[in-house]
Amino acid sequence: MAESVVGRVVRNIGTAALALSVVSCSTAIARPSVTPAVTPAATGASASDPVIAAAGDIACAPTANKGAPANCDQAATAAQILALKPDAVITLGDNQYESNTADQYATVFDKTWGQFKDLIHPTIGNHEYLTPGAAGYFGYFGAAAGDPTKGYYSFNLGAWHIVALNSECSHVGGCSSGSPQEVWLTGDLAANPTACTLVTWHEPRWSSGEHGDAVQMATIWDDLVAAHVDLVLAGHNHDYERFPALDADGNPDPSGVQEIVAGTGGKNHYPFSVPPIGGEIRDSTAYGILKLTLHPSSYDWQFLPAPGYSFTDGGSMPCR
Repeated sequence: MAESVVGRVVRNIGTAALALSVVSCSTAIARPSVTPAVTPAATGASASDPVIAAAGDIACAPTANKGAPANCDQAATAAQILALKPDAVITLGDNQYESNTADQYATVFDKTWGQFKDLIHPTIGNHEYLTPGAAGYFGYFGAAAGDPTKGYYSFNLGAWHIVALNSECSHVGGCSSGSPQEVWLTGDLAANPTACTLVTWHEPRWSSGEHGDAVQMATIWDDLVAAHVDLVLAGHNHDYERFPALDADGNPDPSGVQEIVAGTGGKNHYPFSVPPIGGEIRDSTAYGILKLTLHPSSYDWQFLPAPGYSFTDGGSMPCR
């Protein structure tokens, strides 16, 4: 990949003043209540603070990639979530390979991650649209996936406002300034001025993975920086990658937005396109889930590797 803003990110990470504390660490349940209304930020933290499990690029048929678990291991990550018992699960797109048909969901996803379907707040990806209108995705997740003509929605969980966006911009009238999704997003953020905000979509704005940066999300990223959004989760690149808080140009800035890519749900891994430099944390060997604990004024993250993998990552960040 030609040098991009990611190049500037990794060159400048070492100079950023970041408030990070990074640490190393080695059936169905009813959907928790969520509301579209503003949730005021609370003070302090408690054991009742919501826990989220997240990952993207998840399930594929037993015959995919020669059926080898090392190349298609959604069962292992599903078992992790069942053991974690989170309050909510966020999928980060490309939920069921290859084309998200109803039959594929019934055969694989439903028998693994479907065990906690009532907890899932899904995010739409490019593979969803390999079935016209993403019919398999919207049919499987139903109302939880939002309006089938949009694929974006928001809800509140604890003290946090959470927004799921559609990075497949050509299917929803674009993502540029004045597009329907961008107008909706700015209005939604203005109507929900919580202290802490999490946004999810599939194709990461910043990535040194195989697919690189999702430039179509530039305007939306700028909107999130201006609104002091705290965290963006993405998938698409089949790897784990964590950046520091970044400004509108992708430079490290403590007042910017942090992005974590967690395309580690089970599908085969992708290589990185440029070498790691500075404080960028990444891995393309482990399957696993991202655990988020949402405190009223901060959040903790921890990458939990599936059994047999050693990579991990964790830390805390105050809301901005």
